[in-house]
Amino acid sequence: MVRRTWYILPVMEQRSSRVRKISQWAAVLVLVLGTFDTLPYVASGFSRTILAQQRPYEEVPFETIQIRPNVYAIFGAGANVTAHVGEDGIVVVDSGTAPMAEKVLDAVRRLSTRPIRYIINTSADVDHVGGNAVLGRAGRSIMEDTFTDEERAAIVAHENVLLRLSTPPGGAPPLDSDAWPSETFTSRFRSIYVNDDAVQIIRQLGAHSDGDVLVHFRRADVIVTGDILDLRHFPVIDAARGGSIQGELDALNRLLDLTVPAMPNVLKPGRTLLVPGHGRIADYAELVEYRDMLTIVRDIVADMVKKGMTLDEVKKANPTAGYRARWGRESGPWTTDMFVEAVYNGLKSGQPKS
Repeated sequence: MVRRTWYILPVMEQRSSRVRKISQWAAVLVLVLGTFDTLPYVASGFSRTILAQQRPYEEVPFETIQIRPNVYAIFGAGANVTAHVGEDGIVVVDSGTAPMAEKVLDAVRRLSTRPIRYIINTSADVDHVGGNAVLGRAGRSIMEDTFTDEERAAIVAHENVLLRLSTPPGGAPPLDSDAWPSETFTSRFRSIYVNDDAVQIIRQLGAHSDGDVLVHFRRADVIVTGDILDLRHFPVIDAARGGSIQGELDALNRLLDLTVPAMPNVLKPGRTLLVPGHGRIADYAELVEYRDMLTIVRDIVADMVKKGMTLDEVKKANPTAGYRARWGRESGPWTTDMFVEAVYNGLKSGQPKS
């Protein structure tokens, strides 16, 4: 497949009519040809090519990018970290790996002198919770003056995240208790109102794992997706921790319900921005393509399962052929074969729909 990418560049106030017309026709061409990527508020332009997007996992540079006036994405910390800044303090979504914790804390402190109030974890993955202890101890609960004497930020996550961190399977030692969630929930939503914004933490279990949540900053119109969305490769379905192909599709469809496209003013930056667990910022158009890809692959593998094909036969048939060049990985922590195996095993076992 041919990768088609559109980058949103800063609009110059003084542009000739010829340049303006070229830009307008380019936007129309993008809509006709297919989907596009967005890097709003970033002036790096066409230097960020598809080759850069396909860099090895370990080569992601550490950088902070402003994606909304009061929302920042921190890349290169293991997993993407999102910081929502306002008069009440800072809300951090995910905290990166333990070795990068001090660097993340320094980046957050550069954004505001106000304390970290909340740390929200989108899953129990170590690259999402590793910095919890360091960032938590550096913060202060927003409830400190009235309901608690604990001088640390509140760590919020689904209850399954606490269970994973406090009693890990296989006899592995538990994470430092300072990194455990201090506020857990099992309901469909966990909502807070902070920094003049409604923040909804939305339960979406059984996609990547059994602790997945989406974090929706409603006024800022930013959704942090965790590893439910990972545009570097096919989605990671951790079956050993409750992930499933149907749960992943349910989560992507739920995410589509919450995401608003850049229509009808496609030349303006207004749209819902998606901060995935890893990789670049995305929007509705790329989410649709990712969801459609997964639906097609699921249906192809399901048909093969119905025909009685074995896993080896399915792999040889290459059900991801139309998408392998873009999302496939032949090496690294999550390969195309691992993805196909997860989809096959989930369908073979007859996993119920979420």
